[in-house]
Amino acid sequence: MIKKVIEIKKGTDASDEVELSWFDMQKPNLTAVSKAGVNFVIKAKFTHLHENDILVCEDNYAIKVSRCADEIFVLEFSDALTFAKTAYEIGNRHQPVMLEEFKIIILDDISLSDIIKECMANENINVEKTKGYFKPNGKAHHSH
Repeated sequence: MIKKVIEIKKGTDASDEVELSWFDMQKPNLTAVSKAGVNFVIKAKFTHLHENDILVCEDNYAIKVSRCADEIFVLEFSDALTFAKTAYEIGNRHQPVMLEEFKIIILDDISLSDIIKECMANENINVEKTKGYFKPNGKAHHSH
């Protein structure tokens, strides 16, 4: 049986937990399985999920949201022009990014695989695939 989440609360007790990626927490419609094996569905109108949100189901079953580490690429640049060109290309794909000085961090996403391949072939870019907590700059991943 699939439970339906009817409310999102803060600061209340929960009897179960679900680990979600940054991307999954942005989805307005989500189905997932909690750590206790409970299937649930949520339709979060006008918002997205946050760490420590409590998802309350129709039968008052409560599930706490926690973040899991995301599969990310860390791109480190040796020069400003390569950094700017790569940032421009990723931006044209409307992908969320974490920007730091001469560093771009992006989610492992198939829509960026060609850019990642080009970066790996460029001697001015160090590419590392790792796991980490993704927190994009600004209001990334918005809708038009």
